Amino acid sequence: MLTEKVKLSHVWLLAILLIAICLRFYGIDFGRPYNYHPDETKLVTQAGRLLETKFMDRDAYFGIGIYPPFHTYLLAVVMGVYIIIGLLSGRIESLASVRTIYIADTFQFFLQSRLLVATTGVLSVFVIYLIARKLYSEKVGLVASLFLAANFLHVRNSHFGTVDVPAAFWGLLCVYFCVGIMQKGALRDYIFAAIFAAIAIATKYSMALIVIPFIFAHFSRFQPRQWLRKILHAKLWSAAAAWFVSLLIACPLIWLDFRETWGGFLGTRRFEKVGKIGSGGGFLSYWTGDQSDGFGVFYPNSIPQTFGLLLTLCAAAGLVYLLAKHRRQDLFILVCAIPTYLLFEKMSIKAMRHILPIIPFLLLAAAILIVEVVAKLRQRPQAALLSLVLAFFTGHQVITTLDYHSALLKEDPRTTASKWIEQHLPPGSTVVVESFPPLIFTRDNNRNVYETNWTSKASTERENFLAFAAEKDSIYYIADDFTRQIFSWKFTKRKYPLITADRSQFFRWLDDHVEKVVVFPSENPKIQPTIQVYLITEIDSLRTILSKFPACKVPENPTAKEI
Repeated sequence: MLTEKVKLSHVWLLAILLIAICLRFYGIDFGRPYNYHPDETKLVTQAGRLLETKFMDRDAYFGIGIYPPFHTYLLAVVMGVYIIIGLLSGRIESLASVRTIYIADTFQFFLQSRLLVATTGVLSVFVIYLIARKLYSEKVGLVASLFLAANFLHVRNSHFGTVDVPAAFWGLLCVYFCVGIMQKGALRDYIFAAIFAAIAIATKYSMALIVIPFIFAHFSRFQPRQWLRKILHAKLWSAAAAWFVSLLIACPLIWLDFRETWGGFLGTRRFEKVGKIGSGGGFLSYWTGDQSDGFGVFYPNSIPQTFGLLLTLCAAAGLVYLLAKHRRQDLFILVCAIPTYLLFEKMSIKAMRHILPIIPFLLLAAAILIVEVVAKLRQRPQAALLSLVLAFFTGHQVITTLDYHSALLKEDPRTTASKWIEQHLPPGSTVVVESFPPLIFTRDNNRNVYETNWTSKASTERENFLAFAAEKDSIYYIADDFTRQIFSWKFTKRKYPLITADRSQFFRWLDDHVEKVVVFPSENPKIQPTIQVYLITEIDSLRTILSKFPACKVPENPTAKEI
């Protein structure tokens, strides 16, 4: 009988993993042949740089600033294997031709990056199952893994070739071995927990709080009166040594150039304290949804929008339930979630991708609550009620995921606009673009392209544009909806009223006084932007009219207090 239950649980786990695979690989080539995620390019470029220099060039490690490089190691390996397979199959003629192939079809390398991330997303589903099974039960493990397999936020970000899902995956592996520390205290668990903690941090620095579950796991094995002595525990210091060595290998920036790395840390901290245009939301805003709702690959941008209201309430109730029960394993789950959440609630920049490391634990809290509450009911309705609840929550998430990625798979108006621009804009023409333009301009050497920076906090953006325009006879101005959405958010208006007034004034002038040549409308304005092409021909008139609307006086370097 026990063997049959084990086999059945394996079947359910396999089914859950298949769901995870299907959802994460469906629509993973969105945007082809262009890349419409702003953070993917730098990672692929960095991985290519590492391959070119054979990991021996110091400057290559600082190619993406002070961001930790471990994920680009893995990406470089994946790209290297892809190139080798191309050479062996004859699809790539020689190593010398790789650069030409990259320039001609960059997207194939973005796809390799996305496939790597999607794989870590699927593996995360398996790891949360292992964690929940060890801490609670097989049933809780299956429910938690099902919730994560179908979770819209985790699935969405598993489509992007960025570090967020991989960092969360390495953090989950660390937590898995922390469970081993808490339950058995084997040296093997200490060492592996330390190694994966180092790798998580070397993937994304914000994973540094993963040391808190590690510390909890260690000291929870002993009585409080023993804690002071257990600071000197040999296994703890062995783990500290393993962590330190692993971090230096996985993230060599610190010892390659400590001064530059530390300066980058301070600059990033100042930027995050001040925030940026469009950021918003106060304490608990991830739960209340009282923050900027995002657009494109960043939409939607709150727990209720991504989970759905009922699952959000269930996750919140699950956290309260764990606190009320306060068993050792309950407190461990809370320790895995709450400190990281508080870290990002303190920051001015709010984005759901930041709290991805705690999403598995929020879903695990919901799973524990559901399984244990249902278990208190009479035997007969238990299975039926649990199945109904799981079907509802999972079905809602699957539908949300498929709707989003089906919309993302449609030809982006920026892609349509790129085709029109290639055919209709003459060589040598002057083009002005906003923050989310058709990407033809990233490799267009036949046109004079000016990139506006309307989302800057500087007061001189309009003057800069006028200075550029004054030297031209005519200008094609390419506008996108995403840039305008930033200035329609209440947080932008509230935090940066002068900047919002200045930009909105210019946008209104553009609509009222400039010829609109063509519009490429979006069927899903929150997911893909509408692109509008204007032709400005009377430059003198442009200067005269805009001079009637002087730019608002905005502090050049606003402080956190001023905003």
